[in-house]
Formats: sequence, structure tokens, C-alpha cells
Amino acid sequence: MGITTTCLDVVSANMTGSALPTHIAIGAGGSVYLSGNTSLVDEWDRNSIDSNDISTNEEVTFTANWNPTELSGLIMKEYAVMTTGSSMLNREVFTGSLVFTGEEELQVQQTFKFFI
Repeated sequence: MGITTTCLDVVSANMTGSALPTHIAIGAGGSVYLSGNTSLVDEWDRNSIDSNDISTNEEVTFTANWNPTELSGLIMKEYAVMTTGSSMLNREVFTGSLVFTGEEELQVQQTFKFFI
């Protein structure tokens, strides 16, 4: 069975539906990514997705923002896109870390690309 580009466009556009990604979570867990991960290792905070962009065919980009108060003291090593039911769609782990002193803001953008 072959999948058409129209199908890929429909799937990526529908990732903005009501039962799909709603939040991006950030955390301090630094262990390696495993495909069976169901949650962040050390979740610090999660914020609602502020915007989603489906302007490019076959992909969708989700964006969430944090203010300095939310980040103060965080040593960020991981993040993930979460669904309404708190299912984790991905987990990104940094080799290093981002240290927040309470003066920085953060914007996380995650793009999912669909291709054959």
C-alpha cells in the first residue's frame, strides 16, 4: 500500500485536533531517550501550546513559552510534546543542559514531519 502526499497533509493538519497535542513539558532528567518512554524523567513544568503552524505541507510545528518566574532554578535537559491525556509524543534529551537563573525566557518549538 502506498501513502499519498494528500494523506500526509491530512495527518499533519489533524495533529491540531482537540484530542491531540495540547502542552509542551520541560524537565531536568538527563537519561538517554528510549522509544518506550511514557513521561519525562524529571518533569519541571508544562505549558499549553500557544500556537501550531501547518503552513508547510506534511508537517506541523507546536510552540510553547515560559516566563522567567516559571524557569528560575531549572537545569533543563529534556522536553516533550504532550496530549490532552498526558501521553508523551516525543522526548528530546540534550547532551548538555540549559541553566535558568530567573532572568531568562524560553520558547520551545517542536516540528513533526510526515513523509513516505
